[in-house]
Amino acid sequence: MNTIKKGRILVYRVYDIGEEIDLEKAEKILQQETTARAKFRLKKINQSAVVVSNDPLSVALGNYSYQDQGIEFNPEITAKIWEFGTLSLTFDFPIPVGTTIDGLRAISDKIQNYDILDIYARGKARELTQQIKPAMAKINEWEVNEDYILYFIESFDNDYADASLILQEEDIAALIINEEKDLLATQIRERIYSSTLQYYKNDMAIIDWNSAFIIEPTGSLDIPDVIEFALNQLLEMRYYDDLLDKKLREIYSAVELKEMNIFSSRYTDLALEAGQKYIEIAEIVESVENSLKVIGDLYHSTVFRMASNKFRFSDWQSSIDNKLDNLAELCKLLLDNINSKRSHLMELVIIALISIELIPFIKQLADYFNH
Repeated sequence: MNTIKKGRILVYRVYDIGEEIDLEKAEKILQQETTARAKFRLKKINQSAVVVSNDPLSVALGNYSYQDQGIEFNPEITAKIWEFGTLSLTFDFPIPVGTTIDGLRAISDKIQNYDILDIYARGKARELTQQIKPAMAKINEWEVNEDYILYFIESFDNDYADASLILQEEDIAALIINEEKDLLATQIRERIYSSTLQYYKNDMAIIDWNSAFIIEPTGSLDIPDVIEFALNQLLEMRYYDDLLDKKLREIYSAVELKEMNIFSSRYTDLALEAGQKYIEIAEIVESVENSLKVIGDLYHSTVFRMASNKFRFSDWQSSIDNKLDNLAELCKLLLDNINSKRSHLMELVIIALISIELIPFIKQLADYFNH
């Protein structure tokens, strides 16, 4: 049975922490922090294959040592701060030399069932957010986050000349979806393996919606970086989809609670607010969506498209576009309704003024006929 010689398990937690972040200002703040707190260490990101509109700021946060069920874990933690308002934490668990695929699944199961890891990650995200607060336009703390697990193998005791051969020897599908291998149906395995990608024969990437399995003999983390980038985009789409839901419900409720009054500015304010929110969200969403167009390398573009499909980007984009359209239409209907009522009032005022002007003339006619 083949065993892993070198590899790691990468566990991701992605949070929406605010609106636009000034990365240069955040970097200066964290550089000052390194003077007092040596655990912060800024790192450069490899730009040779993955290029985004504005590279995230990467910060090493040291290690998190803990024990679970008698096993010692000591993952290294790295945070990436993204310009569009997200923060991703990566817990890097080294895989013990000699681990089998079945053993890897057992280790993964312990990591994923350790609930305190989520609490710790959320706390680290809050701590880092507070540190860079002066560099942020606005702080958010959305209760939703993205989590993901990635198995990254550099070498086996007996390396595969063709990495895809491992699929014939090991049940990688059961590892990816964290299920008992004897229970998986053939069509489930086929669905998972349909997303297998290879650039060279000795490398391989299988990407699913909540986990991925990567064989990369060079040790390059470009593919994990692409997937992490996609996770941050996914969270932003989910955040703005939820924000649009709340804004639409708020406006609908406000309209239903009170009959429209042309002398009140409430509905004008609602219409203007809806229009302003439409512009803000449309601009941010466009910025997030367009960032995927600057992935340069062809293979990494393919990886990104695969991740996008698994994360159902098109569904989220469609949902956001529909809600933006609803917001724009609601804004237009409110303004049209207000303008229509005001036009009717103006017509009544004009009729009343004309009537007042006619009163003297009518009085003169009445006097003439009375004489």
